[in-house]
Amino acid sequence: MKRFFILFSVVVCSHLSSGQQKQNPILERSVSVRARNEKIPSVLNRIGQAAGFSFSYNSAIIDSNQEVSIEAINQTVRSLLNEIFNESMNYKEKGNYLILTRAVPAPVKNNIIVVVIDGYVQDETTGEKISNASVYDRRSLTSSVTDDFGYFKLKLEKKTDSISLSVNKKNYRDTLVSITAPTNQYLTISITPIKQDSVVITAQTKPVDTVAVPKKEVLSLPYESEPNVQNISDTLYELVQVSFLPFLGTNGRLSGNIVNDYSINFFGGYSLGTRQIELGFFFNLDRGDVSWLQLAGFGNAVGGKVYGIQAAGFANVNGDETEAVQLAGFANTNLGNTWGVQVAGLANTNLGKMNGVQVAGFSNVTAMPSQGVQVAGFGNVQIGDYVGSQFAGATNIATEKITGSQVSILYNHGREVRGTQIGLINYADTLGGVPIGLLSIVKKGYHKIELSADEVFYTNLAFRSGVKKFYTQLMAGFKPTQSIEPTDTSVWTFGYGLGTSPRINRWLSIDIDLLSQHVNKGSYTDELSLLNKFYVGLDFQLAKKFSLATGITLNGYLTRPSYTDYPTLFTDFTPNIFFDEDVGSDLNLKMWLGAKVALRFL
Repeated sequence: MKRFFILFSVVVCSHLSSGQQKQNPILERSVSVRARNEKIPSVLNRIGQAAGFSFSYNSAIIDSNQEVSIEAINQTVRSLLNEIFNESMNYKEKGNYLILTRAVPAPVKNNIIVVVIDGYVQDETTGEKISNASVYDRRSLTSSVTDDFGYFKLKLEKKTDSISLSVNKKNYRDTLVSITAPTNQYLTISITPIKQDSVVITAQTKPVDTVAVPKKEVLSLPYESEPNVQNISDTLYELVQVSFLPFLGTNGRLSGNIVNDYSINFFGGYSLGTRQIELGFFFNLDRGDVSWLQLAGFGNAVGGKVYGIQAAGFANVNGDETEAVQLAGFANTNLGNTWGVQVAGLANTNLGKMNGVQVAGFSNVTAMPSQGVQVAGFGNVQIGDYVGSQFAGATNIATEKITGSQVSILYNHGREVRGTQIGLINYADTLGGVPIGLLSIVKKGYHKIELSADEVFYTNLAFRSGVKKFYTQLMAGFKPTQSIEPTDTSVWTFGYGLGTSPRINRWLSIDIDLLSQHVNKGSYTDELSLLNKFYVGLDFQLAKKFSLATGITLNGYLTRPSYTDYPTLFTDFTPNIFFDEDVGSDLNLKMWLGAKVALRFL
């Protein structure tokens, strides 16, 4: 029973091993063969039986009487055949057949020999075959990447006495192989792994207060996982690259490792960098630096630095510093610092500093302290300090200090603004200049809620906000009237004004206001009924957030004589109206001196 179990296990293991062998390409199947002075056809038959395939060849190409002696243990079919035929045969797999044909001698043209160099790359320590290793000739830029079995094949023109092949693999030492023979070569190249230190020594130190530094974003470009990109650290240089698609051009599979002076890419190109001019009818991809001029019909993506001019029909994206003029139909995006000019149809975005001019149809966004000018159709967003001005169709936002002005139609926001804010609504923590808009709020500025009475309206409520040297005010007033008429004859008003309140001393300020208010009767007076006031008064600070204000007003009430249903302004007291004349063709102006008294809070 025990013998049966052992025999059964051997058969099963043999069957599994045979199945796994048949899954591999014929030339990569391992066999063990021992022959002494045995004729070649017989040896081939034994190799085929051991590896589970059949040979197909013209008997005329093999000397049936030639004898060979070999001793191979777990050696690939390719290696055995190279040992038997010494590079005089070519091999081609078809189904479960291996077809043998006589190798044509290396052609010679203009004293240039074309040779085929193939073989395996293996680990020097373990002997294990290494896949995805780069094998290339720096002179001709011909390259190959080993397959899953560590096999490579190169076809080279031998123009000099020797050929130097570079063999590179990530985590292995770079290896250089020199070939002097003028014929086809079969090689097994061993490369040395780089050993990592197994002992890590750490020193005990006192904790030190550190400032958190934001992690720099890294631009991840396509093809970064390509074996040649991963394996080869050397930089290669070429004068010109002409490509149709990445890796389909004059630089072949090494294009991601080559810096070109000039690059012309009919659809798209890929390179390590460009030193002069790069033209892409659709796109350009550069892992490293680009200088002077880069043009693309669709987009440019650069992992390194950019110097000069960069233009794209859709977008420019750069991973490091940019010192250039950027023009894009859609967007410019830079992960590093930027110096220069950005013009985009939609948006400019910088994750580093920006020193220059940004012009965008929609928005500009900068993530670190910068300086220059931002102009956007919709909005500008500045994270970090900014020296310069922001102009936007809708909104400007500066999260830290901005030394300059913010001008927009709708909203301006700044923490510390050392300039002017002009917009419908303005907000700042502190403001060095003046805010101009419908409503301006300065957190550490001037803001008062005012209850007041004057000769026309006995009850007024106003919100005054901005800074003391220039503020805005929104107000509303009401004067109820008693009437036996069924219609509402109450008089009310709303208005907007500007003012300044320079301080005389700690508790006294002078108020100078200019206010324009619409006066209504009943629900609303849909006619010109404009009361304008020029006010000069004093503000007495009675407590920290409470003051009393009083002063005189110069009033001008503008109406149309053709309209007869205006509200009655004066009920209990009628001031001296010193001017009551028609002005223009259909306007009347009444003027008088009045007074106001107010209580202010906050």
